[in-house]
Amino acid sequence: MIWDILVRAFVVGVLLSVLLSIMSYFVVIRKMTFAGVGIAHSAFGGIALNFLFGFMGYAFPLMFSILASLLIAFMYKKGKMSEDSAIDVIFVFSMAFGVFVLSISNGYSANMLGILFGNILSVTNTNMIISIIVFCFGFLFISYYFSHFQLMSYNEELAYISSIKVDFLYYLFWAVLSVVIVLSIKLIGIILVNAFLVLPTLVGSNLSKNYKTIVLYAVLSSIFSITTGIFAAYMLNTPAGPTIVLVFVVLWISSLIFKKITA
Repeated sequence: MIWDILVRAFVVGVLLSVLLSIMSYFVVIRKMTFAGVGIAHSAFGGIALNFLFGFMGYAFPLMFSILASLLIAFMYKKGKMSEDSAIDVIFVFSMAFGVFVLSISNGYSANMLGILFGNILSVTNTNMIISIIVFCFGFLFISYYFSHFQLMSYNEELAYISSIKVDFLYYLFWAVLSVVIVLSIKLIGIILVNAFLVLPTLVGSNLSKNYKTIVLYAVLSSIFSITTGIFAAYMLNTPAGPTIVLVFVVLWISSLIFKKITA
């Protein structure tokens, strides 16, 4: 029984972390590192509605996160706000809304740690199937448009001149990112999910200067952290989400030391 749970957690964790680590490359170079926090916490409003109405599943969290991500993109594109400022507005609104809704709900307190820090035991076969579908779509999407996103990140004006549908792809990137983050909350939690949007690329950047190998190291570091973190959590009887992130932080520190030594 426990091995079935661990296998499901491993499969879901690896698939989602691979997607997040690839997308983290663009998040970091665009200096959108607050993005994961904003989107994850926007899901909190949807999760609160689940408790209020007694629903299960991803409908409300996904709805909140996708709408929030598109609103962030809209405020940046049309409202001339910085991405971080737009994220901050959505972040505080979603948290305030979520806390307000939870305050008028019943029986939510026992689940709060799972929401904030993830719950490895809650990963089901349905979660695994959904994660496989999202991974296939997300991986094909990122792979196909990788060069477009790279050009958009480094020189948006040149991307416009090159006939790239910059606005459409920008909104789509945010929407896909929000879906992956919402699914990752179950494993890692709202508070910790942003680690997988920052640390993978930071590790890769410490080990290489070439963008292809940066992404490769980002993916490998995510897989290593998920695998080691889940195994360590099982052996030490500790929460999986925090354990995974601690492994990742140690890996990042190791890569930083390696960079200093080889510089």
